[in-house]
Amino acid sequence: MKSSTILAGIKYAFFFLFLYTAFNKLMAYDYYLYDLKRSPVLGNYATILAVLVPAAELLVAGLLLPEKTTKGGLLGSLTLMVLFTFYVGYVVFFAATRPCTCGGIIRNLTWPQHLVFNLVFLMLSIAGLYLQGKSETSTYKYTGDAEKPLE
Repeated sequence: MKSSTILAGIKYAFFFLFLYTAFNKLMAYDYYLYDLKRSPVLGNYATILAVLVPAAELLVAGLLLPEKTTKGGLLGSLTLMVLFTFYVGYVVFFAATRPCTCGGIIRNLTWPQHLVFNLVFLMLSIAGLYLQGKSETSTYKYTGDAEKPLE
């Protein structure tokens, strides 16, 4: 399978994931905010996070599809997945209470399943950045003082 096809699949997977989770959080905003307030780590920041997290997810989703902003979208995906994975890992291994602030079908996962889900998407974000970098460098060749497109 071509790396450009794999990269497109990764971009669309993140696009739909972030679009789905952001809209789900916004559609059930009161429920989402209530769960955030019960979070062992995030409770004190619930009000601001209830707005920032879905906004960041929508922003990253929007950056993923246009070719000019793909790298930014992939970096945003990596950043969000690192943050989400650390949070889920903390909850799995250290938290006594475990309110789920996720939306939709992801809410039905157990915490260990959620951690695995996040780790898979974390690896996908790394793979996407690798493939994006590979596609950028394969388009150009070094010719001394400047990079020129391959002919």
